Order: sequence, then C-alpha cells, then structure tokens
Amino acid sequence: MPPGGLRYYQSETNWFPAPHTSFEGTVAQIIAHRLANPWLVEKNGWSIEPSLVAAELDRFNAKVCQDMSWTDYIVEGDPEDLGPTVAGISPQFSRIGRYERTIANGVSTIVEWEIAGGRVVPQDRANARAAVCVKCPKNVNGDLLSFFTKQAARLIALQLETKNNMKLATPLDAELGICDGCGCVNKLKVWCPKDIIDLKMKPEIKSQLDPGCWIFHEEPMLSNP
Repeated sequence: MPPGGLRYYQSETNWFPAPHTSFEGTVAQIIAHRLANPWLVEKNGWSIEPSLVAAELDRFNAKVCQDMSWTDYIVEGDPEDLGPTVAGISPQFSRIGRYERTIANGVSTIVEWEIAGGRVVPQDRANARAAVCVKCPKNVNGDLLSFFTKQAARLIALQLETKNNMKLATPLDAELGICDGCGCVNKLKVWCPKDIIDLKMKPEIKSQLDPGCWIFHEEPMLSNP
C-alpha cells in the first residue's frame, strides 16, 4: 500500500471510498456506489465490470504516487498509459520499497500520520488547540498552492477530504489557516496526536513556532485516543 492507503475520488458525486481498505475491497466499494446511482452509470458511462474498475483504481493511485514522487510504489511507465489490469494481477503501483521523505515538514507530518492509521485526539483537545491557533501570529490564511507545491497540495487536499468524511471539525475551522512556523495545515494539525508531531518536527522547525504554541505547553495524554 502507498502511504495512507488507497485513494479514489468519484468527482460526479463527490464520493470517496472508506480509507485503509484493500484493493479488492475498494473495487467492490466503487462498484456498489455506482450500482446505487444507475442513472449516472448510464449518463457517464461508468463501468461496473470488476477488471475495468480495478484498472481505473490502479491508474488513479499510480498517478497519485507519481505526483507525490513515491517512485518505489510504481512500475516503470507513465500511469496515464498503463493498460487495464485483470483479475489476479497486482496493482501497478504496489511495488513496495523504502519511501524517501523529501517533502516539507508539514506534509511529512501528514504522511506519518496516515502511516500510523490516522489516529485522532478527542474533540475537546482539538477544540482547545484550535483556540490557541486562531490567536497565534503564525496562523496565516491562503490557498494551499500559495504555500505548497502542486503535489503536496494534492496530498493535503485528499487528507482534508478524509477529515471531512470523518466528521472531524472544530467550531473555529473557518479561522484556521497554515502555520507559518512549521508548515502544517492547522485544520489537520489540531487533530494529530502529539507523539507523531514530536516524531516529525525537527528542532530547527520547532524553534520557529510561536512561544505560545500548544505544542510547547500541552499536557501529555494518559492514554491513546
């Protein structure tokens, strides 16, 4: 699996499959979603043939891995040119190897979070963190592409969609922007367990945070959320 598991997006219905599902399970979810929308199957020419849906899922994830420079997960060749897969053939992107973390701190924190299974802190802790962030001078607003490369912005957008699908929100989300100190997206960071943040945040990055940041002052949790 690539970092964070498989991804797929049905743009016509703004639909995502459940995260951290097997390749075969994701194919089944896509087919079930399409069968529940028969008029869109006819209108858009969606396939419900398992081998063809598998090919779509394969190409989608190969393109994500290519955009994120996760080359160890892709066989040689342009994902746009990959032919259909057939039942029993491993996905084109699934060649496992060492993932080189060459992206910025904020994005690598998200990747580490995904690898760890996307654990989240309790609602009251996320709310308390958000209350600190919105008052912080390092909380800056702007489009993702104003701060990140296209590839990094794509990953962040996918993670934000997952967060929304999980109904994770604080009352202050509209005021949360990007942390100018560590490069994290605050809407995501307030839900991330501190052990993952501490794991990924290098001392030189931490030194750029505002002294009032909750990362410096938060009490450790007694147990995993």
